[in-house]
Amino acid sequence: MLTYDIIAFIYPVAFAATRGITSHEDTSHPHRSRLNSTKKPQTLSGIGGHHNNHHKSRRRSLQHEDAFIPDLCDSPAYTSCVESGYVQRNNPLYDASNNNQTNILDLNHVKSYNRGIPISAYPKSLIQWPVDGSTKNKRISEVKKQVKLLGNFIKMTVGGGHHAEALSDDKTPTNPPPFSGHVDMSRIPVHNLAHSADETSMAKWDDIKTQMQTGRMKEAKQMVRETDWSLGSPARENLWREMCRHHSSEKDFGDFYYWDSVKQIYGTTELSECSVQMPAFIDTSYKISHSLSPRGVTACERIISVIAFSHPAITYAPSLYALTSMLLHYMDEVDAYNCMAALVSGAQNKFLTQTKIANEAHWRAAMILGKKHIRGAFSTLSKFGVPQEQIEEAFHSWIWWILAALPITHVVRVLDCFLFEGSKVMLRIALAIFHLFVKAVAHDPAMVGALPSKGLNESIMQFCQNIQISPQKLLKTAFGIRAFSKSEITKVVVQTEMYLKSQRMMGGGSSGIGQPNVPETPALNRSVSLEGLPTSESQSNIQMMSHTLTIKEGSRSPAPRVRAMGQYPIQSVKSMVVTRDELLTLWSWLPMRMTMHQPTLVYTTEEHGCSLTTFFQRVEKHEPTLLCIRTLDDYVFGAYCSTAWAQRHHKDEFGNWQTYFGTGETFLFTLRPTVAKYQWIGISKQQDNAELSSVEHSQELFMHADSNMITIGGGNGQGIMLDHDFRYGKTETCQTFENPPLVPNGDFEVKIIEVYSLVNM
Repeated sequence: MLTYDIIAFIYPVAFAATRGITSHEDTSHPHRSRLNSTKKPQTLSGIGGHHNNHHKSRRRSLQHEDAFIPDLCDSPAYTSCVESGYVQRNNPLYDASNNNQTNILDLNHVKSYNRGIPISAYPKSLIQWPVDGSTKNKRISEVKKQVKLLGNFIKMTVGGGHHAEALSDDKTPTNPPPFSGHVDMSRIPVHNLAHSADETSMAKWDDIKTQMQTGRMKEAKQMVRETDWSLGSPARENLWREMCRHHSSEKDFGDFYYWDSVKQIYGTTELSECSVQMPAFIDTSYKISHSLSPRGVTACERIISVIAFSHPAITYAPSLYALTSMLLHYMDEVDAYNCMAALVSGAQNKFLTQTKIANEAHWRAAMILGKKHIRGAFSTLSKFGVPQEQIEEAFHSWIWWILAALPITHVVRVLDCFLFEGSKVMLRIALAIFHLFVKAVAHDPAMVGALPSKGLNESIMQFCQNIQISPQKLLKTAFGIRAFSKSEITKVVVQTEMYLKSQRMMGGGSSGIGQPNVPETPALNRSVSLEGLPTSESQSNIQMMSHTLTIKEGSRSPAPRVRAMGQYPIQSVKSMVVTRDELLTLWSWLPMRMTMHQPTLVYTTEEHGCSLTTFFQRVEKHEPTLLCIRTLDDYVFGAYCSTAWAQRHHKDEFGNWQTYFGTGETFLFTLRPTVAKYQWIGISKQQDNAELSSVEHSQELFMHADSNMITIGGGNGQGIMLDHDFRYGKTETCQTFENPPLVPNGDFEVKIIEVYSLVNM
């Protein structure tokens, strides 16, 4: 049974809904003559008492404009409101001069009082009518939607006590869908939950999935970008989970592994008994929990601790905390963990940076791309006297403009697109924010005057907190940046990351703020670098991985890596192509993160036969792989293939089949009779301190495959080519690696081929 306080909240608002009170007093409109009133109600009567059962008397009482049910004014709730000063008889509830910007029902204000409801809690205009010229059916439909919304508000108000009671009983409270029990509903402004559109007609995951299954990726992206789901949209309850499941190799999100890990780490699965300690890769100055309750925050931190346990290669992932907390707004703890595990294990580090170098490469890439695509914003700031150091400092925090400063209504819409398309969405949003901020500064002298005292980054953060445009307008601005392709983003990020690594390898600084700028000409590989990407490992491999990781990210070894057997997980490898010493040499050339993995022989001509078809069946889904060839003349050579051979089935962003694919980590090698590594020419130029210039297309031909052959390296020659039956091959000088022929006469006959996978499938 509802209390007087709740009734006092419901009755006048519901009555207003049935009367059709609107903020637009336009009596001249032919369709609104009955709904609009020339008078305003002057008093807010209490709720309670007895209703007159006579219909005629009831109609007469409803015709009065000066009071709501006058015979109820002596109710205890109303008396309490008046005595408390929350309701004044001469204070009108509705004001015809207001606009839709003030149409806010302050539920937090309502919850804060035990006796009565403050008049300020009510919206000045409850009903937002359709535009002029609307029909009667449209107005009735609008009333129904508003009444339904009002019912949700009432449930949340009544549920406040249940929330507190659940917390006192150490249980997860029940919140109205789509929000999980980890959310403190009192921290979400109620007006953020309102939405004027009919969400039943909006796209659902099934609609998006159908587009994806039919190969219409562009249409699916547009659907996610343009569907304006509100903060409380029921569609988001499953949308995020299914998007993450789509990116995961584990299509079935089970709960066994998560709870088993929690039990191993903490000895219990009870949330209140878990003393959580954050891993070192979290930036403790940005622990963004948004609207989570205290129990929700603990659950978020427990998820992150399990992520650290199951992905020990992560060394720096500052955005992981904020993303986990947002997932917990719409799903339970296990699903949130599975989704985060899918994101950190995503192919080619698509969703979030996991090393300090990658993090620095992304913020520098954002600044480089901004100077190209919104150069006017940078020139405007220069006119206002903003130094380059402040711009670098601001872009160093670009991710926090989005995850920490934007309102939650904007964050969830950004994440809708981010969970579908990856980190390029974040870069676009950051540039859109920067562009809108500079545009606002140019039209507001007060903001210009505040720049010297606040600093650029603080000013941008404040601009985001008080952003005046809608989430959909922000997305439209971000995706409206012209000629801003995914390939260009990837190219600049890879270029910057490799430049930073080469600086560290040569003993240079970390290129922090104040250091010389990274050259701005995008000049490296057009494919994604896999450096720093942790891959999903089973629990049985975690201990082995932690022992084999001997050089931490960001540090420099005082000498070349010692070839001690204990450092490499290759003791069990029994190869018919390479010796143990040759294998150790080869292992020292691999990217550091790959030396942690136990190599698995997935294909050998000795066991599986000489067939390109069999090769693809057994190898194409593995990434990366190590190809080792031994000829009849006892030459031993091969290649490190950074990308899965299944990439030959993929199309580029223009819908064309990819002729060549792969990344700049691919390299050729020879072990017998000479020992040499031939890396991508783009890296070699940087290490030789040559000026960075655009790498020609012929120097980016890493891997090729079709039904007749496979090729590694291209451009005026083929580094390694094998025919369809894996019996004969050719090796030539190629522009991608600038290698000599790996065998003296260029042509060879295969004796044995072995392919090793470096990641457990």
